[in-house]
Amino acid sequence: MHFATLEVGELATNCYVLAGGPPDVLVIDPGGDAGRIVEHLEGNDLVPTLLVNTHGHADHIIANADLKRRYDGMKIAIGRADAGALTSPISNMSVFVGMQVLSPPADRLLDEDDVVSVGGCDLRVLALPGHSPGGIGLYTAELDGAPALFCGDTLFAGSVGRTDIAGGDWNVLLASIRGKIFTLPGETRVFPGHGPATTVAEEKATNPFVMH
Repeated sequence: MHFATLEVGELATNCYVLAGGPPDVLVIDPGGDAGRIVEHLEGNDLVPTLLVNTHGHADHIIANADLKRRYDGMKIAIGRADAGALTSPISNMSVFVGMQVLSPPADRLLDEDDVVSVGGCDLRVLALPGHSPGGIGLYTAELDGAPALFCGDTLFAGSVGRTDIAGGDWNVLLASIRGKIFTLPGETRVFPGHGPATTVAEEKATNPFVMH
């Protein structure tokens, strides 16, 4: 399994690339620097077949359009309740920082327990609202020898996603973290939308925002 993390865009978004061998190549959250993402893909002889946005905020979707233009066969997927943000600079909040970020519309809308497959790796969709209404995570029981969760901006190492924005809800975010993420095995590696990776056990024990 090819697995790489690329830090992209002005807000240092984590873009993840997973490839289980041709033809399955997944890109998660291409939040900018399309040229750098393409350079990584083509340097490893990878052609993306699916792009998943964990949510619809601009810093996670900026490179969607450029990647879609370059790889016309690539499908775009996002949580159902965030789909409208792809095509609305107001909903994706880019207009508030003087930008007009527009993505092609989603080809696939994701719901709880849907499965995204990359080669022999199945990633189960977890609905993780709170930071945004349609935020999702992708969980697999085995990635390079351990469980893994790609959780967007729901949970960070030592912090959590902000909720003081349109569509944010603090209580809903806490319910997503405690009821979904913290029920996963402690050894699950958590790959967030920004910052370093962590584990479920580490966040349960030390995260000051969600400790019981």
